[in-house]
Amino acid sequence: MSNRLRGLFLFFLVSFLFPVPANAQTGSSATLSPPATDGFPRIQTYLNVHDDQDNFIGGLKTSHVQILEDNNPLPVIELEELRPGVQLVIALNPGPYFGLRNAKGTSRYDFIKQTLQSWAQSRQGSTLDDWSLLVTNGPTISHISDPALWLTALGKDLVDARTAVPSLDTLSHAVSLAADQTIRPGMGRAVLWITPPPDAGQVDILKNLTDQAIGQGVTIFIWMVSSQGAYNTESYKQLTQLAEKTGGKFFTYTGDEPPPNPEEYLEPLRHIYNLVYLSKINSSGTHTLTAQVLSGTEKIETNSLNFDFNILPPQPAFVAPLISIQRKLAASSNVKSAEGNPAPILTPKEQALQVVFDFPDGRKRPLVQSSLLIDGKEVAENKEPPFDQFTWNLEPYTTNGIHQIQVQAKDVFGLTGTSIEIPVQISVEQTPVNAWSIFQGNIPLLSLLAVLLAGALLLLVLLLGGKLRPRAVRATHHWRRKADPLTQSVQVRVEPPAHRLSNWVNRLQWPQRQTGSQSYAFLCRLSEPDNLPIPPTIPITSDEITFGSDPSLATIVLDDPCIEGLHARITRELDGSFHLADEGSIAGTWINYTPVSHDGAKLEHGDLLNIGRIAFRFTLQRPAQVRKPVVTLKNPPDVSTEESQE
Repeated sequence: MSNRLRGLFLFFLVSFLFPVPANAQTGSSATLSPPATDGFPRIQTYLNVHDDQDNFIGGLKTSHVQILEDNNPLPVIELEELRPGVQLVIALNPGPYFGLRNAKGTSRYDFIKQTLQSWAQSRQGSTLDDWSLLVTNGPTISHISDPALWLTALGKDLVDARTAVPSLDTLSHAVSLAADQTIRPGMGRAVLWITPPPDAGQVDILKNLTDQAIGQGVTIFIWMVSSQGAYNTESYKQLTQLAEKTGGKFFTYTGDEPPPNPEEYLEPLRHIYNLVYLSKINSSGTHTLTAQVLSGTEKIETNSLNFDFNILPPQPAFVAPLISIQRKLAASSNVKSAEGNPAPILTPKEQALQVVFDFPDGRKRPLVQSSLLIDGKEVAENKEPPFDQFTWNLEPYTTNGIHQIQVQAKDVFGLTGTSIEIPVQISVEQTPVNAWSIFQGNIPLLSLLAVLLAGALLLLVLLLGGKLRPRAVRATHHWRRKADPLTQSVQVRVEPPAHRLSNWVNRLQWPQRQTGSQSYAFLCRLSEPDNLPIPPTIPITSDEITFGSDPSLATIVLDDPCIEGLHARITRELDGSFHLADEGSIAGTWINYTPVSHDGAKLEHGDLLNIGRIAFRFTLQRPAQVRKPVVTLKNPPDVSTEESQE
């Protein structure tokens, strides 16, 4: 038996005992690409479906595919068959096995190059695919669409295969090139790696490259150039697993059999489905994605993908938030109160509020509800657009006070976000007192009181003048006078006192006018850090008050870690105005969020004070005017710059 026949016999024997797994397809298969979530809740992915002969299964409709998101079935709303082409990398890794020649003197390396050249010439005129060529220690060309240029680069390869040193770096570089951004969405990614058997010590590197290719969706086809006895080696097993796990095929070239046509590998990869479904994810974290495909009577299930997803509640905020609202008396009207008097009308009756909604996760989505909260209670609600506008009814507010306003928003996934509370001072102009109207409205009551008062005065005059005595007292006195002669009264003419009435009038206790200290202004507390025992309202009754944590230095003691012993000072000037000054504290003092220096700044009615982290509202006893709110927009600081400076 000749050596050639002996080699063929061994080849068929080994093929029978050790079949090539990559060529033994077992049923249809389907794969999903990592999903794109930028258009959430619309999630887009690519679906690849092949039959047991590795041919692309076309003609599928949306009714043939179902998505399982976290094991929850969801319908497919879009399914489009595409032919975007393949991003292909041919990686040649020549070694001594490549230099062996056949009976005609043609080396295996030359024969492989001729096969590739013939195939590339058949693709001339087509720009569907993206071509790259890598040769170990040889020419390199990447991402071209013209096969003629690729052929030119392959023709420049002058590597001597007999002395070439193979390297796994070529495969690593090829996988990275295939994983680059494609010129068209959905393009297949493939590497044809032509290599001798790797060394046994490179097994771990091959495992890492396999994981890298799977993670980036790169299919690897392998032509192993070797002798006929390499089928039972560890290198053979590792290369077959690499091709099988990435969805590719494995071929062993010994110089006697013709290599496969690369077109058989690439044509199934040129087709793909663009798939879209509506996600129901409502929490951040890792989620799973699987597709089930019904092809004829066969049900094909794709690989299960894990992907991370971040979703946060919407964040509402007021546009140009209010600081204060002043309700004034309007002109007289024909409206009457229950007593028949003209009823006072306060304006404005309502306040329009504008809101903006931010999505911190960067995924803008529809809202289903927004609510306006005043002091924690819902006063207005939007269940349909526009969700960013509210009307605050001010009619219930007829007295001065500070009210907290908030807004809530709920998105289509049930996530609810709430804005921060903003204090708003409502000042109400009081109705002037009309004495004549009060008198007219209370004539019956005043008449009754006058009659009762007159009767009481008459009774008092009679009692003090001795003209009227109680019956029991008069009877007792009469009996004693008769029983004791010494007590008998003597008839004496006595003139009545000249000013009898004035004596008893002077005995009455008239109300006295109360005197006390006068309050020029008030500080209304807005915050209670750590349940700080501060009175809800602090009257300003002197020309100077101080704030601090040291009772020996401060008039008002604020027991808080951020407060200095002597922190701030309020003084009343000769013209009646008030000034706030900081006493060199670390935590600082502000008026309307503007820092105050040691020189101080003028206070006006309605101003917001911050002494450290404790907030007050400053109100005058008799306000002349209210500071108009000023909104200043500033660019957000550069976070990266601040961190670098720190």
